[in-house]
Amino acid sequence: MDELIDFKNEYGIKVAMFISDPKHAGSISQEEVDALGATLFTYAYGSASIGEQITLYWAVNPEDDTIVMARYTYFGTPSLIAACDMLALLCKNKTVQEATTMTFQGLERFLRDNPSTPALPECEQYVITLALDAVKQASKAFYKDALGREDITYPCADTPMSLSAIKESIALHNIQTLKVLTHYTKAGYHDSSCHETLSELLIVHQKELEVEEESQSEVLDIPFRQMDAKQKIVAINKAIDKSVRQFLIMDGGDIEILDVKENGNQIDVYVRYLGACSGCASSSTGTLFAIENALKEELDDQIRVLPI
Repeated sequence: MDELIDFKNEYGIKVAMFISDPKHAGSISQEEVDALGATLFTYAYGSASIGEQITLYWAVNPEDDTIVMARYTYFGTPSLIAACDMLALLCKNKTVQEATTMTFQGLERFLRDNPSTPALPECEQYVITLALDAVKQASKAFYKDALGREDITYPCADTPMSLSAIKESIALHNIQTLKVLTHYTKAGYHDSSCHETLSELLIVHQKELEVEEESQSEVLDIPFRQMDAKQKIVAINKAIDKSVRQFLIMDGGDIEILDVKENGNQIDVYVRYLGACSGCASSSTGTLFAIENALKEELDDQIRVLPI
């Protein structure tokens, strides 16, 4: 109890409880795997030498790749326990591929006590990023996906994140400075030799934002039906940002626009739900109608949203 009180002084109640009494910490024995009729898959992410290491243990149903039990061991800051424990809970009963669709916003909000109060101190946001990246890399190893050059390039000795993963974090959180990048990835925390590389990534991101802003401003001057497919997707994302995306993120999900096609007088918008939205019952009813109505009001009254 005293340990829980100590962590509550540093974190919220939920994070403190995960740290003091983790439910999914540890490995999975072969006996447990056999009893479940599953196969054991393990993946080691990071290393103790850089101060961050996560080893994932999954009991996987060989028939459909469903994770029927998930555990982990860790080496790092205590808040990493909370991120890994919540992630293990969320991975259960998902396929290995579905586990990779969980988002930073979703996992972070699951750890909050209050919807308006961040779960972790700003300087420890990186533990969520690392936990999610561990799952993504584990999935690649599970499916034996070939890794690209950026996926095996580790530009900073402070973090187990690859170059491509750091780029994704910069784009996801719209990171502008090295300090904020460190908060979300731990890159550059001690290793100053990577600052030049990281700064170049931030400059490239800023240039991409400027191009995107110019493109969006041009899109606003064109009637929706006269836009090409890429412009329509930009306009749709902008409309969703203004209306329902914040509510999807608060519930641990998001939505991706896959394609836009004209079908007679109708305009069909093909979408994919991400995170918690992918398994939500309302994704084909209330949530779908809310998205469709927002797009009809903002862009064209003949839009039809089709989830895939």
